[in-house]
Amino acid sequence: MSQAATEQEQATARLSLPAPVIHRLAGTDLVARGSVNVISVEPVRAWAGDWWDQKRGDVWTYVERKLGEHLDRQDMRARISDSEFLIAMNNDQGLAAQATSVRILEDVLSHLLGEVDLKHLGISAVIGVENGEAVCRKVDAATVLAARARRDSETSPARRLVEASDEARRTPVAFTTGGGAALRVDFTLEHVISLRRNITTAIRIEPVVTHLASGRQASARAISRLPDKDIAYIDEATLKYGALFARGAQGHETPDLILPASFRTLGTQRGRDLLTGTPGLSLALLRGGVMIELVDITRGTPSGRLLEVVGLLKALTRGVIARVPPEKEALVGLKDARLAGLTLDASDLIGSAEKVALDIMNFGRDASGLAPFTCLQGLPVEGYFAAAETAGLTHAALRAHYPLATRAVA
Repeated sequence: MSQAATEQEQATARLSLPAPVIHRLAGTDLVARGSVNVISVEPVRAWAGDWWDQKRGDVWTYVERKLGEHLDRQDMRARISDSEFLIAMNNDQGLAAQATSVRILEDVLSHLLGEVDLKHLGISAVIGVENGEAVCRKVDAATVLAARARRDSETSPARRLVEASDEARRTPVAFTTGGGAALRVDFTLEHVISLRRNITTAIRIEPVVTHLASGRQASARAISRLPDKDIAYIDEATLKYGALFARGAQGHETPDLILPASFRTLGTQRGRDLLTGTPGLSLALLRGGVMIELVDITRGTPSGRLLEVVGLLKALTRGVIARVPPEKEALVGLKDARLAGLTLDASDLIGSAEKVALDIMNFGRDASGLAPFTCLQGLPVEGYFAAAETAGLTHAALRAHYPLATRAVA
């Protein structure tokens, strides 16, 4: 057995699962989405010692009460041993699901032991189910705690992962459009926050396009009017930068990665070849933690073509998100696409404060039931988080105002 295989085996553990639990997990994508975790109250069992047989019923009852407080009714919860409980969440995955598991265990331990020691936060992510057993990987609780309520900032640990790479010197990039305009592409990171869990669940890479002659930032609307070739160049630069992030994040517990790209680019075979052919974006990594955000879905997008492209991209990635304008007509026909998420970008909101608030509320109403993830992104200030929550959205993100790269253009 190779050293890598040995290390992987040592990093995982196996837990027997009752037949009803296996049956409920079968046919779902909960394990693949990172929505299944196991929490352990072994520290309570160790503290109880010889009294455990008499006390365990009370402990189980208290754990079940906390599970009921933190989980939705349709979420799965099951005791799988004397001291371990399996939790499967329908609407949370990755760090969000882990954060909920940590919070439940914190509540239990603080009540039963009087304090919470980091080393006692026993959380494992279920990464597979084989032969009646759950294949589990230990979760670093410290990383989960650090991700709570982290907003985008210059001190972001996610930003440092990228900057630590020698290849980060390749950004920003510049090019000349078919019309003769010289443009520069920088990148910022948006921390996508779960409004319910108050934790960063994804990192979104945002390309910032600037006119070199004037120094003015190009609007999303202006970028959308560029020829296909120029759009594809920006998308390619974004994918390459995403690969830098992915490589820097290897070996770390990190949120999912959202890569924005044009439907015009990824709707072609060449564009999808670019996605799978970018060094650093392996198919395993794409499927394991990368979501694609199609940034130019409008009411004029052919529904049949959209279904086809989304289906192809879903086979290559963790999921597909659509960025839509604040128009109800743009959402018509999206339900059949079975998208992972829908986003409304603050740069698309224009007009008075009252109109912006109305657009946000309308988006929340019209997007309800179309996708499990609904996000108000690119926000100028954190005050808009309350508006997003009032509108019934699941996530919100602040737009960073700093360029990640301050070097000379490559």
